[in-house]
Amino acid sequence: MTTLIQPAREIQRRIPLPREDRPPLKVNIFEKMQAGNCQLIPMFPYEDADSLVPAGAIFRGEPDAEFGQFFHFNTVDEVAQVFGASGALLQTGQIYATQPLHGVNSFLKDPRNPDNFLVIAVTQHQRAAGPQNEAVIFRCAKCHEVLERYEYDAQPAPRGMHPRNGVPLFTTLQGSVDAAETLNEHETNRHCANCGHDNPTFPLERWGWKQYVQQTRTVNDARHALDAAAAEVLGAAEAGGH
Repeated sequence: MTTLIQPAREIQRRIPLPREDRPPLKVNIFEKMQAGNCQLIPMFPYEDADSLVPAGAIFRGEPDAEFGQFFHFNTVDEVAQVFGASGALLQTGQIYATQPLHGVNSFLKDPRNPDNFLVIAVTQHQRAAGPQNEAVIFRCAKCHEVLERYEYDAQPAPRGMHPRNGVPLFTTLQGSVDAAETLNEHETNRHCANCGHDNPTFPLERWGWKQYVQQTRTVNDARHALDAAAAEVLGAAEAGGH
């Protein structure tokens, strides 16, 4: 007796077509970071729920460079990819997943050496639903006791909620600005109650987060002004036509 073996049913896997409100885009990270105004700058305008948010950072040593150190907590996954490095703690081509709580600095072995540099992308997967929380933590430089833990709600907007004519604000950068400004506001915030060490202010300007937040506000205000001017001209034209 001959037994016929039926071939397994072929499973077709197809990538769905892009959403109409999320057309595919392409960015060269080296060109993007050439004009970047801050560290962890989003490379695409998609930051709503269930989005992958690649953000670029660029560091170069300088004779008087002070980058500081902080810790970042995130309830969603982050994957880092090093696109180029020299004299850094990370290697070119390295890819790794961060822990929910991880340290952040320039990752340069000697931040004062102008030959040392790093270009890196950190991709965050926004939660599809439910709460998404983040925190920025500053520790004492001497004994590592927590000086400040600034927590904030980073839950992304539902898909499609961002207006087409608006530029989204990456919540992580707003939270980072608020955390650093809180630490820097008073000397008592930087005084370690555990060992008595007076910690320096965090070099907020070197990271560029505040500039990014301000420029996001400015471009959105400018776009609204343009829309208002266009509506006024069109309204006048329609009134004249009658």
